[in-house]
Amino acid sequence: MKSTSFAEIDAMVGEGKVVMSADDSAVVAAVQDALKAGRSVTFYLSRKQADAFTSWYWSPRRIKDRGMEPVSREERKRITSKLGVKDIGPAYSNRIDCACGAQYGAFEFIEQGIAEHGREAVDAVLALENTYVLRVNPSTPTICAVCRSVVLVSHEYDMTGKYGCSRSEPPVLM
Repeated sequence: MKSTSFAEIDAMVGEGKVVMSADDSAVVAAVQDALKAGRSVTFYLSRKQADAFTSWYWSPRRIKDRGMEPVSREERKRITSKLGVKDIGPAYSNRIDCACGAQYGAFEFIEQGIAEHGREAVDAVLALENTYVLRVNPSTPTICAVCRSVVLVSHEYDMTGKYGCSRSEPPVLM
């Protein structure tokens, strides 16, 4: 490991973040534990770790229950042409309806990401070559692009090999 890597780790720890190094099974178990406990965590995974987690998490039943579907070529082209973001590649997203009648999907998610974090941050995540960013139970609310209200149903996505979101099972109301 290069000394610059240790300097970057030290800077992150100095900001109150944790850096963890472990074998793949321990990392995937940590992700699963965070998910099951309902904790909000962002993990930076290797492709192998991400593949292991997503194959466990995205079961055919969960894909159906969460309304996940491939992001169309048309929507990907719209993201590139209107938002100026490079093609996100193969991706999956649920489309959720706002009370105002508008829909929230991959385009609106990227648009909200640019508004909240800036284009540079979005481009940086999409440019990662060795890292899959996984948000577990993110606390950032989904905001309707039309009426600006919080959408109560959570958005989920998986930009294959780049960026994804997983959430704990919704509580069962009795």
